[in-house]
Amino acid sequence: MNLGIYCETISPRELSAPDVLKLLGRFRATLGHALIFADVDAGFDPDRVQPHLELAAKLREAGGRYGLWPLLPKPLGYWVNERNLDAVERMVDALLEGGRRFGAHPDLLIIDMETPWTQMEAVGLPGRPAWRRAASLLRYLFENRKPKRYAAAVRRLSNIVRRWQAEASPVSAAVTPFLVADLINDGHTLQDYLETPVWPVPFDGYNTMFYNSYLPQMTPVLVDESSAQRFLFEYASTLKTRLQDKAWVTLGSTWEGVIPGNAGKVFNRPEHYAADVAAAKAAGVETIWLYCLEGVLFADHAKTVRRKPKESAAFFEVIRDTEPARPPVHAKLSRNLDVFHWLLKDRRRASYGWND
Repeated sequence: MNLGIYCETISPRELSAPDVLKLLGRFRATLGHALIFADVDAGFDPDRVQPHLELAAKLREAGGRYGLWPLLPKPLGYWVNERNLDAVERMVDALLEGGRRFGAHPDLLIIDMETPWTQMEAVGLPGRPAWRRAASLLRYLFENRKPKRYAAAVRRLSNIVRRWQAEASPVSAAVTPFLVADLINDGHTLQDYLETPVWPVPFDGYNTMFYNSYLPQMTPVLVDESSAQRFLFEYASTLKTRLQDKAWVTLGSTWEGVIPGNAGKVFNRPEHYAADVAAAKAAGVETIWLYCLEGVLFADHAKTVRRKPKESAAFFEVIRDTEPARPPVHAKLSRNLDVFHWLLKDRRRASYGWND
């Protein structure tokens, strides 16, 4: 069993504390640690990577591994997508140069493949009237489906990934779970709509985000609380069949995170994860991550109430010790997924400009 955990908002200095290093080292965990480039005008400074690589050395000494998770300024999309690959290329150049200056690289580079922040903000975040969000969704559905642009993005992102792999370390992708529908259909439709080319890109791990703390509340028509574990099991089984040891899953969320609107949608006790862990293991997945370390270390969103060491360790113990258990078949979910997959059937396959 391989364990990993994301951390989005805690500095390298804070993570270098002996108790944090001891916790991660005890479970031989891989830390996926965010390096956020927040200022559009500041560019990508190679020296920003140095404190992260210093933390990486300390974590390796403690028995863990370090994954660097770079994130763009929000006006540039925050996450990686087909519209911001110019910025992604500049960012990767800077990170490679920083590694050359420091004489080291992270054990893993994490590419977070998600819809552009501005689109997510317009459609999914609170604060806008429902009719405006619906209008934005329709506009993006029309604008985003561009097969040739998607295919060009696949080729370009593949080159970026291969260059990092050749010079530095393996590369994983953080993947929205519904994109597994494209794997099932042997198509590209949803990846194209969401601006996130994933499956054709040669990542070393495809880390699919099953955040059942809020997924059933976000998409109750497709996946509700009664079917969440079966959904995880079925899609994780597809990942395992198609991708073998590159099939990873992330469970979550222990903390409300940086996206507004998730207040109260957390799994803040280790036992909340047991059913998800059991389903993932029953699917044969051997690499399980958790989002995120903030909720493992702290009991509140403001990160002022520190958990006791035993409480923090219990989050990892649940992942390590829970036995596999296959969730029962869920008839409503099966019908929902049949419709979902039919709607996403790749009817424009020939438009992508490549030979499959």
